[in-house]
Amino acid sequence: MSDYDIAPYSEDAMPEAISPEGASIANTYLANACSINDTSRVLDIPTHEISAMLQQPLVKTYVNSILREHGYRHMVQIATKLDEVIDKKWEELEEADIGSNKDIADLLQLAHKMRLDMSNLLQKDTAGPVAQKNTQVNVYGEGNYGKLMEKLIEG
Repeated sequence: MSDYDIAPYSEDAMPEAISPEGASIANTYLANACSINDTSRVLDIPTHEISAMLQQPLVKTYVNSILREHGYRHMVQIATKLDEVIDKKWEELEEADIGSNKDIADLLQLAHKMRLDMSNLLQKDTAGPVAQKNTQVNVYGEGNYGKLMEKLIEG
């Protein structure tokens, strides 16, 4: 059974402001592996209507939060399995008293990289949009246009 077979809908995750049509489209879209064409076929709704509904801010936020949650869960499952493999490798190295340290070093490096990636992903989710400061420098030149602009700016 894939993650898409499980209905992603939950009362806690869904904002009350999403229309029932939006919720139905969003859940069908998620259940059909994020395919607009499959969602259109299942619901018998034109693809442009589905696309328009998925672009509504609340529906889009809902779909993105479900996808992010599934991605995070997969990352945790993979990290858990990798920890099990590392533990097994340690046991093999201790029992055999011979072997390559390169294998365990590669696994530890991979586990470290995954944890850094997961931490970066979580930091991106918690950080709000970064305000950017733009400074505009206008150079009008030395000619008549430049003199006119200087007079207008200075008043």
